[in-house]
Amino acid sequence: MSTLFFVATIFAVIIAGLYLIELFVLQPKRLKEAEAAPRITLTEVQSFWDNIEQSSLPIAKATVQKRPPNSPQESRIGGSPLAIGDDTSWPKRLDDGFPLAFVAQINFADLPPLEGFPSKGILQIFSSFEWIDDVKGCDRIIRWDPDPVSDQLMTIPDEIQQTTPRVSEFSEKARRVGLPLAFELGVVPGNPDNWPFEAKNPWMENRLPENDDAAAILDDWGDRTDRILAGYGNHWVGGHPTFIQADPRIDNPECRHLDRVVFHLGYDDDIKLGDSGVLNVMISRDALAKRDFQSAYLTWDCS
Repeated sequence: MSTLFFVATIFAVIIAGLYLIELFVLQPKRLKEAEAAPRITLTEVQSFWDNIEQSSLPIAKATVQKRPPNSPQESRIGGSPLAIGDDTSWPKRLDDGFPLAFVAQINFADLPPLEGFPSKGILQIFSSFEWIDDVKGCDRIIRWDPDPVSDQLMTIPDEIQQTTPRVSEFSEKARRVGLPLAFELGVVPGNPDNWPFEAKNPWMENRLPENDDAAAILDDWGDRTDRILAGYGNHWVGGHPTFIQADPRIDNPECRHLDRVVFHLGYDDDIKLGDSGVLNVMISRDALAKRDFQSAYLTWDCS
């Protein structure tokens, strides 16, 4: 018997054993527990979705344009940022001096009116996509100019232009050329997978519905969640965040004041952030009102 055949046989036996344990031990145990638990009521599931709708927020959905940027001030992902502020040098990592990636430039004059957000001014986000704490916070440099007048673009460092393992987390086209953004206004419900809703999600509990009406809502639960999240788009300002792993606010109360999304970077045909990764720059509503963007928090996670 070859070694490969022996390993495959052992693997098949393990899989079969796990299946039998699931079928004859775990499933009956879960069913027994579900039958003994309180039923999921129709009022409970209706209340959950009512709260989701009541948490709706305005959103500016961003669509990547298949052309180079038209002007230095135009909103973009990657490329060359506008030189704004007193320090127009390219930000670098403190430990080794390697240039940070230029994530995005948001010119709020490009956006439709978005409640709570500026109507003009340019925000820029730089990061190396490296975690700096245990709640998925990443290093970031944020620059904000409420009334930009410059037309001067910064020069992309050679280290960023080159394709190396050091820059592999960010899409080459975005990094080297820049992808302009067009925005469309919308309103989106809350994210059922996010804090604080996930803790009150009856669909995740091992309980049975009280009647057919409650069962019908539970049967559509996953699809309804998917429809909400699909409505967010790939990239946006405002709205609610999404995460690949889990909302860091669930286990970290110190992050729960972050209730507004300054920018969400997802993935599509042109944008690659690690392995299907997403980036969120979040801020509190109070800090946003004060235009205190330095208190914003950047998270990045991937599959």
